[in-house]
Amino acid sequence: MMKPETLSLVRHALRGGLALSALALAAAACSSGGSPTAGSVSAGAGAAPLDGATFHGTIYVSGQMHNRPTTWHETKTFTYADAKVANCAAAAKTGDLAGGVFEVPTPQAPLPEDNIVITGFHGPGTYPPNVLKHDKGDTIFLTQASGTKPGKYVITTSAHGVTAGKEVLFLNADGSGQLVYSEAHLDGKPSSPAVAGLISWSCTS
Repeated sequence: MMKPETLSLVRHALRGGLALSALALAAAACSSGGSPTAGSVSAGAGAAPLDGATFHGTIYVSGQMHNRPTTWHETKTFTYADAKVANCAAAAKTGDLAGGVFEVPTPQAPLPEDNIVITGFHGPGTYPPNVLKHDKGDTIFLTQASGTKPGKYVITTSAHGVTAGKEVLFLNADGSGQLVYSEAHLDGKPSSPAVAGLISWSCTS
């Protein structure tokens, strides 16, 4: 379950940006067992590092149906194996891409998928919107099967437009974490449909 202090941080960090329905969805998702749990790294104290990390996650997307006042929700669980890092703790400490960059775990096809890369990465902790806004082109990809128009929903500013999206990352030392996002507009245009939601994962080595 999402801790009260975490939920408070989300509300504060995304004040005025995240729809209450998305917050409720995130809280419900965490209470159903989708939240990361501490101590998920399988290597014990003093054990030799294992090769790779496996992220077990859930992506939640919420938005308003196109030309309708009702909202829709989509949930997808996934397992993502990352052989580029030694183990979960290493991914959380130094990132999982070259240059000390952390890539938020993502499902593979079929959609939804995410493409979210933390370039100003400095290890475990909380990354608020004013830090993550510098990442270019963080996106959520949706299909025609979703409740809104298919395509690329841009969270942070892209090279081809301006978007009002916001995101906040909570990353634990064991590699588990959560990323909450809001106001991700289709093609990064504020006049287009928008989605909000949560990506939550645990990690095993």
